[in-house]
Amino acid sequence: MTATATLSRPTPTGERELLKRAGNPFRNYFARNPDDDVCGRFHVPELFVAERDLLHAIIDLYRNDPTAHSEVVPILGNKGAGKTHLLHSIKHGAGGAWQLLVTPGTFQKDTDYLEYLLFQIIDTLLGGGKQKGVRPLEQIGEQLVRTILGTAIKQLTSDEKVELFPPPGIGRWARRLGIGHAQAAERAEWLADTLLGKGTTPVRQAISDAGLTPERAFDLIAAHVQKTEPHNATGLMRRNVINGFTKAVLLKDESELANFLTFGFTEIDFQVRPTRQDLVLALFKVMMQLMRELKIPVVVAFDQLEDLLLARRNDDCHRVAEAFFAGIVQIMHQLDGLCFLIFAERGLWNRFVPSLDGYIQDRLNNPVHVPNHGTVKALRLEAPPANLVRRVVEARLRPVLDTMPHADGVSDIYPFLDEQISQVARTEPTLRDMLQQFRHLYDHMVADDHAVTRIEPIDNIVKGGGFDSAVEEEVLPLEPSYPTATPAETAPEETSNRVSALLGHDSPYSVRAAEIITTVPVTQPAEVEAPRSGLSPAALADMWETEYRSARRKLEPDGALTGATRELQSALGTFLTACHEHGVKVGPWRLQHVVPEWSYGDHPTYGIVSLAHWACKDGQPWKVGVGLFLAKGPGKPKDLEIKLGSMTVQPTVVDHLILMRTEDDLSLTGKSKTLWADAEKRGNHARLEAVTLDAFAMVYSFPRWLAAVRESLPEGTPLPNLADVIQEKCERLLEQVCMPVQG
Repeated sequence: MTATATLSRPTPTGERELLKRAGNPFRNYFARNPDDDVCGRFHVPELFVAERDLLHAIIDLYRNDPTAHSEVVPILGNKGAGKTHLLHSIKHGAGGAWQLLVTPGTFQKDTDYLEYLLFQIIDTLLGGGKQKGVRPLEQIGEQLVRTILGTAIKQLTSDEKVELFPPPGIGRWARRLGIGHAQAAERAEWLADTLLGKGTTPVRQAISDAGLTPERAFDLIAAHVQKTEPHNATGLMRRNVINGFTKAVLLKDESELANFLTFGFTEIDFQVRPTRQDLVLALFKVMMQLMRELKIPVVVAFDQLEDLLLARRNDDCHRVAEAFFAGIVQIMHQLDGLCFLIFAERGLWNRFVPSLDGYIQDRLNNPVHVPNHGTVKALRLEAPPANLVRRVVEARLRPVLDTMPHADGVSDIYPFLDEQISQVARTEPTLRDMLQQFRHLYDHMVADDHAVTRIEPIDNIVKGGGFDSAVEEEVLPLEPSYPTATPAETAPEETSNRVSALLGHDSPYSVRAAEIITTVPVTQPAEVEAPRSGLSPAALADMWETEYRSARRKLEPDGALTGATRELQSALGTFLTACHEHGVKVGPWRLQHVVPEWSYGDHPTYGIVSLAHWACKDGQPWKVGVGLFLAKGPGKPKDLEIKLGSMTVQPTVVDHLILMRTEDDLSLTGKSKTLWADAEKRGNHARLEAVTLDAFAMVYSFPRWLAAVRESLPEGTPLPNLADVIQEKCERLLEQVCMPVQG
């Protein structure tokens, strides 16, 4: 094999020190999830522009034809191809119109799929996370209120408009005589046109400019909805949802919407009591109907499918995959207007899909016709060409180079050369692999005090270490303005150790296929990485903080915690499962068995707890149910009643019940107090735990943190033991979900 060695320009000492202090810009080389701000910081609009335009066009099919059949579009690429970054650009990027994009971070494989997906949508809707800079609740509520309020005003009679906009200084009898009708009609017409037109004036500002109070506008919408919506179960649901959105937008009170979507919809007076599944389907249909009327596409995007489905490597992967895809197909038959995007590794997709039943394969492989793009069966992400790789490198280096005193005179890819970028682009299979190579190369050229003066072609590296001894090198002349290595420094002592020859000293590096592994000087402790076989404690802690902060932002709005009830319960089950698998102890207690989610009864929100069997030394284990008690208002006693009912199931499933409730609403009064007292009289063991928002955010973020850890490990590497991290970060939480620890 013959190849030409390329040269890296040695970095002057002063410039190197500046680059050292700035850190390696290629360390954060991948996006952990579609909300990771790494994507935004290093986004290159030209990257995957054709693929992004195609996905926008597919989503617009559901905007232009809200009754379009639900379909699945696979986006396939190797691990590290840029799938998550592409999803981030659709969810948060400037291109394309707004859509409700749901990106589940967990798959609750033992839960009814319809329930799972509905509560993923509710969690996204009520949470504090933003899409294209705005919360979904605010975006959808604004459009809904504008449409209904504008329509309601246009349908008012002349007298009703005068009542709504009474001219100042004119009494009631004068208004009845027709005085002031023209002015009232003019103001009403202006407000209706402002709301229903293409203007961008926020609805609260528009009604204020028209002289209307938010309370009066709310009453007007409520009266209009009461008059126009049918008086059946569907109409009752629609009225409650619309009134909930209206109160959230106009009165800044999200509790009514959150309470209805988690509790109120089950309390509607039905002539024939529906089943749990029928209740969920009815609410789902109402939500989808409102989105279609507003022409807001609902897109469900599953990313990092392997981690999503196979959170535990000992799971029956075929059974989990079949349940996942069968659930999607079931919903496609029950509901129109849903667009499913599945971002998956090619190998995983080709392994799972052919083994599924024929009817599932047919729906998953059903092509979608997209105007101006043709018929799409699947979208495949390929490695970008060298010119786009150069733009990616520029985006990473730009913040670093801007700190240099004479940045204007420095190349956009300094300290790299175009030849090096071209070589990496030609030889690496994915964008992530390319970024890894640039990370190692940057370390060699900047962070290593023995800076390399030439880089061996990557296609010459032999798996297992060393270089091909038959390689012929063409050594190009170095630029005279930079110091070069002396012959003594470059001459290898042994022909078999060519790495030492390239670096000019005995190499501390090991070599494997397609990359050079390097250590970093101790002057940058934060940059030091663990061996490729694992993750450093600092890296684990950094990922923990990143996911925790994101979760806390999502749970901060008033209704977010209530709306996230099911997702929090699922995350709690994941947390307990990890504690069991990693041998976490709480005082003398250790977990012997965990059921992440146990559903019982007819209530889709409240009828679920996690089961944890805690044993103390050689004693009989306690079957502990751990549930979320988050309902407020009229839902509070119902939630408590259903949770306490878990201890009456026969044969016994729960010996001791732990209910986690927000610390600002821990007291039990009225019916709730009576229910608790009755349970104590029956001999049931239960306790309330006051939980902070920080602790709830810790639970919510836990599955996403696990996924980030798995994604950071080389393929096939098992998770490290996480007991120390869990016990350090979650000491108080562990005590709250365990049997009491004797002091």
